[in-house]
Amino acid sequence: MKFHKAWVATGFALALLSAPATAADWGGIKEIGGDIPIPVPAPAPVPTYDIYSDWYVGFAIGANVLQDATITDTDTDYSRNSSPGHFARDSSDIGTSPIFGLNFGRYFTPSLRAEIAIDYSPDAQISKSGIPPYNVTNSDGTDTNHFRVDRSDTVELSRTTGLVNLLYDINTGTRFTPYIGGGVGFSWRKLRRNYSEHYSCIGSCSPFPAPSSASPLLGSSTKEQIDFAAAVQAGIAYNITDSITWDNGWQMLWESNSIASVAPSASGVNTIVFKDSVLQQFRSGIRIKFD
Repeated sequence: MKFHKAWVATGFALALLSAPATAADWGGIKEIGGDIPIPVPAPAPVPTYDIYSDWYVGFAIGANVLQDATITDTDTDYSRNSSPGHFARDSSDIGTSPIFGLNFGRYFTPSLRAEIAIDYSPDAQISKSGIPPYNVTNSDGTDTNHFRVDRSDTVELSRTTGLVNLLYDINTGTRFTPYIGGGVGFSWRKLRRNYSEHYSCIGSCSPFPAPSSASPLLGSSTKEQIDFAAAVQAGIAYNITDSITWDNGWQMLWESNSIASVAPSASGVNTIVFKDSVLQQFRSGIRIKFD
């Protein structure tokens, strides 16, 4: 019995002596003079994709500096005989017209971004004004009439363009960032026309198409059309802050297809066509980046 109690006491003492070492192995404090733990480097953070970061919205104003297009004006009589009209304006004489723009985009990388850009350009007059009275001749295949015409014909063109652009920013290491890009989309064009015509017979007049005495011809028309459009862009941006950028850009816009306006006249009908258009545009505005 005494021998058994001695073994129990000896085992209890050994357990007490080994307790601090066991506690150290489970997060306790090691004895002074023990092994020094080697620090393990923390793993590198894994990049995450944030769909709500690097978006921006932009506002701009600008101008159509130059419009290179073909504008034709044709008078057609009742026998389908055609002759040049009097009101077509050369596209180089249209002059500048304003642009109001809005864009919304996202940076995919620090240099590559995509955006949706909507521009509106109000009415630009593509017809001449102040034309003096002139003579016209029309025919129905049997009779030929000659008229003296005093006509006012105002044709204005407006457009709304929507483009999806892909742009590349060139990092210069400064606040100035040049960029280039291109886009495709649509051009929604609208021709508004108002005409007023007084004509009088000056020879060989029959009951068509109007009485021989002076008569007024008044009216208006609107033609709307959506066509494919494409553009290339270049510009330079200045980073005012990390979130606000001043953007100055140039764009060359190409519009497909032609748009025409048809109106009655003393000679029969008059048709003005705007086609093959390439526009040189400049705009300046602000882009605001948000997370």
